[in-house]
Amino acid sequence: MELEEFYKQVGGNFEDVKRRLFNEEFIRKFVLKFKDDETFDNLIDAFNKVDYKEAFRFIHTLKGISVNLGFDDLYQASCNLTECLREKENLNDEELEEAGKLLQIVKDNYQKIIELIVQL
Repeated sequence: MELEEFYKQVGGNFEDVKRRLFNEEFIRKFVLKFKDDETFDNLIDAFNKVDYKEAFRFIHTLKGISVNLGFDDLYQASCNLTECLREKENLNDEELEEAGKLLQIVKDNYQKIIELIVQL
């Protein structure tokens, strides 16, 4: 799969990424490294441990990575979860339900990216 097609399928803007990262080889290198990054796994782990302060830290990191790589859909999902968890050590039932829904959207976007990376 070509990078341009990859970006279409993950909801990203390839031309914007090219303007920032300059060439396709450089972009491909960092996209391929994304699948080995542990931030997402750490996010899930922190969420499962009910450590929302750590979960916030990891989703904020994932948000930064996704914006830098031009993964726009994952970035937007990460922004939403980041704001839900901002300055929270505990979540009430309503907040927990909302965070769970937002986390699922992050998971879905992340999984789609990982599945497509292996096709590059």
